[in-house]
Amino acid sequence: MSLNYAFGFSLFLLVLVGLNIYFFYTLNGVGKNNSNFHVPRIKLDLTPNVFEDIYDYLNYLPSQYKVKNSKFVPYQKNLLRSFNSTKNVNTTSVWRETEKWNSEVSLFPHEDTTPGKILHAIQTAPIALVDNAPKGTQLKLILLLEGKQKLFFKPKRYSLDYVINGNIYGGFDRHNSEVFAYYLAMVLNMKWIAPSAIRRIHLNKDILPVATVGLKRSMIKNESGLLCIFGKCFYCKRNETVCPDQNGHIEGAAILYLDKQFKVHKSPWRRSYTTRSMEWQNDKDFCKKVKGLLSVKRILNLVDVAIFDFLIQNGDRHHYEVYKDQIVLLDNGKGLGNPRVDELDILAPLYQCCMLASSTWQSLEMVSGGSLTETIKLLAALHGHQLAREEHFKAVERRLMKVYATIQYCIGKHGRAKVIQNVVL
Repeated sequence: MSLNYAFGFSLFLLVLVGLNIYFFYTLNGVGKNNSNFHVPRIKLDLTPNVFEDIYDYLNYLPSQYKVKNSKFVPYQKNLLRSFNSTKNVNTTSVWRETEKWNSEVSLFPHEDTTPGKILHAIQTAPIALVDNAPKGTQLKLILLLEGKQKLFFKPKRYSLDYVINGNIYGGFDRHNSEVFAYYLAMVLNMKWIAPSAIRRIHLNKDILPVATVGLKRSMIKNESGLLCIFGKCFYCKRNETVCPDQNGHIEGAAILYLDKQFKVHKSPWRRSYTTRSMEWQNDKDFCKKVKGLLSVKRILNLVDVAIFDFLIQNGDRHHYEVYKDQIVLLDNGKGLGNPRVDELDILAPLYQCCMLASSTWQSLEMVSGGSLTETIKLLAALHGHQLAREEHFKAVERRLMKVYATIQYCIGKHGRAKVIQNVVL
């Protein structure tokens, strides 16, 4: 009798433990229909071990982040409709519309087929003048189009298969990263970025007839007799040229020139570019100092930029430019370097400050389950762009899961009400 009693009692305990485990996971939002995902409050010290904590949350992310959000469908359709406009484009009217655009919510028009028209004009409008763009550290040209619209042109340096090893900020700028960044920003509803498109220009037909004297002086013939460009910039060298392909074309990112006055600021989370560590890399209370210097809105803006940079692995945001109190996403060429590396410290503004705009959180939740990169591919295909190999697209989705995990880490540490901020950006 005692053995039966002992067995029955043991069975009761096992059932009780099982029910406790079930209710623990149910209450903490493992189910895909619980969008808030309220995790238990736990005490975590903000040390380098924060990475381990984030990975712990990654292992228990709710299934809702692994499937597509049906609420994104109409937004995706609207995006595709806005970018699918390449017929009967009057470039003069397009440039006029972008020039007169004045908005508090976006840098350029982004609805009603205008984005598609802008990209088509960037890719096809005749070139009236080409010169070096001397500002900056790397070779880029400035194109003056008919109609007096200017473009920056960052030439292709690497094939899409090339992997950048070493420092996160190493290597030349990647032209495809600039264009990928534009589409990424559009999908994430980050409207403070210049339109950018892949353009191929013919050296003999498009450049030389309208090249300035200064540009021609920065050209040299290589060993094969091809005329190549070494440019004029801080790091430009005569032995690091850009040459046309076998058909005489130079491919690059054509980026709409921003004729606006920006205020330039040093990023609190900038890197030293040496072996020396920066304060944010050692001080667990670094964000408290930042909060004493910057507004909540600016910090939330910097967190948005950090998430954006992490997804493409742009670790070169040493300065940032502000227009109308919004950070403009300029110089995105250091992304897409190595699809097998995720430098989590790019997310330092997020996991150190544990603040996120509610609008950003809504946008991130919308693009779950592969919708983010699927939409980038669809948008790029409308204008004939091949922006990256599949490995890079998979890497962006993998990093998005880590962004989700970092946000859940913050919610677990501080509570949702303190993390998700209802501030209009």
